[in-house]
Amino acid sequence: MGLVVSMYGPLLALLAHRFGVSLPAAGATISVHFGGGLAGVLVAMITLTRRRARDTFAGGLAVGGLGCAVVAFAPSWPLFLAGIAVIGFGYGTLIIGLNQLVAYSAGRRRTALLNGLNGAYSGGAVIGPILVAAFAGAHFSLLFVLAAVASVALVAPALGVSGRLPVDAGAPRRPGLLVGIFIVAFVFYVAIEVGAAGWMASHLESTGLSPTAAATATSGFFLALVSGRLLSTLIPASVPEWAVVLGGCGVATVSLIVASISPIAPIAYFVTGLALAPIFPTGIAWLARLRPGDSRATSWLFPAASIGGTLGPAAIGVVIGQFGLSWTPAVLAVIAVLMTATFFWVRRSTA
Repeated sequence: MGLVVSMYGPLLALLAHRFGVSLPAAGATISVHFGGGLAGVLVAMITLTRRRARDTFAGGLAVGGLGCAVVAFAPSWPLFLAGIAVIGFGYGTLIIGLNQLVAYSAGRRRTALLNGLNGAYSGGAVIGPILVAAFAGAHFSLLFVLAAVASVALVAPALGVSGRLPVDAGAPRRPGLLVGIFIVAFVFYVAIEVGAAGWMASHLESTGLSPTAAATATSGFFLALVSGRLLSTLIPASVPEWAVVLGGCGVATVSLIVASISPIAPIAYFVTGLALAPIFPTGIAWLARLRPGDSRATSWLFPAASIGGTLGPAAIGVVIGQFGLSWTPAVLAVIAVLMTATFFWVRRSTA
């Protein structure tokens, strides 16, 4: 999933030429994927509480594979976007399903497993742009055909997954105050991660870096996310989730402030990626520990992630459009402060 989704950005210029659309129109690909993902998350929130998890996994893989096949051979721009929406739908169900099943599994190392799971996604995000640069020009369709084959091939193993998510029949269907605070914090988190990934290259170019160097720094940011999540698997189970989350929030806030200093901005963004890495998966495990009897509590975090990924970069773009690219780190730092304060509120209210 990480590999496929990370190809969208590097493919924009090729898509504009292939389908005869403008570059801004090609950029709609990312928003369409997130929109489809939100729909998939909402559907999976229902299926995961009523059926075994393997049904959602198999269905998500099959739908995602179908979307990849449509994208590979789409003869027109509308049909291409339809395929992207289908991919987003399938992957949305998988993202919530995989994270939820691990979050509520037995064992003291489930936080480490969550970080490893999301580290695999980030690892794919590092590889995707490399494949685009090497093969997309001549083999655009083949890349998505292979993705479709891989998705369909995983359907049979997915049917072998056992278990289902716990649902407390007496728990309210609507999120309460605690879950609501987590939702706000996750919106801020995803806005920072996606916003930094989307805007840092433009900011670094405005400081005098070449486009190649700025793109390399962006790859370094994704590599930091991978490394941070894999390193987080080594954190002892005795370390509480809130300590990991608040520690990451604090370091990310400081590093984004430092990113305003042009000569060391690339390093600051790399440190930001390392600090952000464990927040998402560990935050899921934190809420699962606070609400152990009902998986519906953590399920609300995934629509929040989709909303943050859709609205966050757009809101950042509005501010930058008014004040200039030099304000990019400052805007991200403000959001990081809000994220830190929100998670700290959770800690204070549950201590």
